[in-house]
Amino acid sequence: MPSLRTLALTVSVALLSATALALPAAPCHGHAHNGVTALGETHEQAAGLARNLVKNTGVGTLMTVMNADKKDGTLEGYPFGSMDYYVDDCETPGTPLMLLSHLQINVQNAKSLNRVSLAIRKLPVEGERGNPMIDPRLTLLGHLVPLDAAKRDRAAKCFVEKHPEAKWWLPGSGFHDFKWYHLEIKEIYYVGGFGGIHYIGWIDTETYYEAEASHHQEHEKEHSQLRFLTQ
Repeated sequence: MPSLRTLALTVSVALLSATALALPAAPCHGHAHNGVTALGETHEQAAGLARNLVKNTGVGTLMTVMNADKKDGTLEGYPFGSMDYYVDDCETPGTPLMLLSHLQINVQNAKSLNRVSLAIRKLPVEGERGNPMIDPRLTLLGHLVPLDAAKRDRAAKCFVEKHPEAKWWLPGSGFHDFKWYHLEIKEIYYVGGFGGIHYIGWIDTETYYEAEASHHQEHEKEHSQLRFLTQ
């Protein structure tokens, strides 16, 4: 005989499914977002959740387009990605700040074609059940831009607070030739979870930067509860 917990979860999921069917479909694969909600997630709320994700994660997959200098040009045009640290820029909140070596393939590729993307997914905290296909994730598309010299001292402090081991990679530390870059965001694609329950679609940069990440913590808690019920 099923337990009371199992029955409760079954009823909750059934109610969520019925509610989702009664609501307009979530923005999906670039559909218009104006006036459309996904079980309470508006375009503006999704922007706040995206800001939280960028602020709290600190690691993502940086992707570029291979240039002609590798493998005798046989890989030219292929996408290339590798994991990298970043922080939410202290000077411009919402903008990823990165410390990258000139030896990295992504940096070499960006010198030929400066079209990059940074994919970020929510990382489960200790004791939390994570599911990468259900948890929120996003892709930021844009350009790598060298950081102004006047901002580098604050960038170093901000970066090392998030990633203490990075103190060994700071410019002038004697390690590889690392330099500061920020990702100039042009487009944002956000996947909150399952469509119909969570927002899926493009978020315009103006709405993203206007959103205050700290103001969306309560909605993020509700978002996590919905995500748990769909697992």
